[in-house]
Amino acid sequence: MTEMSPASALKHMANRAITVLSRRDLARPAALLARLMTRTAISTAGANRVTSGRGKPVRVLLLPRSRFNDDAFSMLRAVGPIEVVKLPRTVLKGIAAAFLPDDLGDNNYVSASPEAERAKLRYREFLVRFWRAFDPKRRIDAVITGNFGYYAEREFGGALEILGVPFIALHKENFWSKGSQEFWEGIYRERRGPFLGRRILVYSPIERDLQVRAGVVDEPRIEVVGMPRLDELHRWRSANEGRIPRPLVLFASFHPDVSMPVLRRVALGPDGEERWTVLADQRSAIHNLDALCRSAHRAVLELATTCSDVCAVVKTKGRARDRAVLLERMGVAHESELPRNLQVVHGGSPMPFLFEASLVCGLHSTLLIEGLAAGRPVLVPWYGEVLDPAISRYIFDLGDAVIRASSPAEFLEQMKVLARVRTPVPKALPAETVRILHEWLGNEDGRAGERAATAIRRVIEATTRIAERY
Repeated sequence: MTEMSPASALKHMANRAITVLSRRDLARPAALLARLMTRTAISTAGANRVTSGRGKPVRVLLLPRSRFNDDAFSMLRAVGPIEVVKLPRTVLKGIAAAFLPDDLGDNNYVSASPEAERAKLRYREFLVRFWRAFDPKRRIDAVITGNFGYYAEREFGGALEILGVPFIALHKENFWSKGSQEFWEGIYRERRGPFLGRRILVYSPIERDLQVRAGVVDEPRIEVVGMPRLDELHRWRSANEGRIPRPLVLFASFHPDVSMPVLRRVALGPDGEERWTVLADQRSAIHNLDALCRSAHRAVLELATTCSDVCAVVKTKGRARDRAVLLERMGVAHESELPRNLQVVHGGSPMPFLFEASLVCGLHSTLLIEGLAAGRPVLVPWYGEVLDPAISRYIFDLGDAVIRASSPAEFLEQMKVLARVRTPVPKALPAETVRILHEWLGNEDGRAGERAATAIRRVIEATTRIAERY
């Protein structure tokens, strides 16, 4: 078991306490403890004059998650004078543990048993009382999350709607390949079901149409705003035209089952880390990119080993499963065996590395599209299992916007060449890149944060007008 830091241990103990209080139907004590776990993330009250319509700054509760935070903060700063308070998502998971069956997760929410359905109703009723104690003076104007389908938050959205508090999902997931769209349309319809909150904001028309087709939400309640965190890359590129980057390769680490049509359940382990398990009825559906995955990771290691003038950064999402397998995938037993010019980064924002990189590479990662937005050359290992049509239909294809390597040797050689070329930051992006940014991420203009902020202000102001009638 991984040893927890004192802060993580304290947070874990608080979550356990919330579960105990919830099991005893003590909504008020659970809410008071949850309030102690909140933290102010943004406070711009008085920065300008835009308000929620009640003569005071907007106050928003954010349920944070890795990478979603970048989008949320980028967007929320554009709302106007605002206070953003963070509540750990594990608080809701702690309450959910007191009501929902252990086998209920994101991807089997509507396919649950009759007993699970009754448990959901008890959970929602408790959350109504929890929220009244959590925010007794109704100071919070809206609650924002990063996905419509997180199991512990489904009934939370319903409870908030009962109380007239907008629950808004800035939905960060996107499915761009044809195979993934077909697969997830079925999952959305048959396993996740309808969104109980107020509004969903998505990055792309592709995701909007997918959710509408699947019956997650009706069209008036979903809106395309684009990926807000891409705004920063557009601003950076404009301000750094002609800049010569370092000879640095930024590699987006990926798993052998990346984007494959298989469902997992995520649960918290005893150390507070997320544990991923494949749902039993999905185990036979796993496809595999194991050879491609290993060769690409080991090519990055060979690059750093043989080219002392080139630096390499291997970036993961920072999950427990990433940390557990990365070194073995690269062919070493300990991080001390890696050369000094190769850095492993688990979690956090990739932006500082994008600003320095001369090349971005990897497979089926949003980081590749972010690299395109930054005006960086992007290299994709396109060989081995990915050539199998049964697999490639689930991997998104960036076409002529990227460079493809057709073998492990070519992948290594192209990394060497492109890292050393050090392509300057361009004045304008190629037409194919602009098309991809528009169709896939809804942000070819650097104004997604502004659009998202406008959408959230609109929801809050409409709620305020309705409340003032009564």
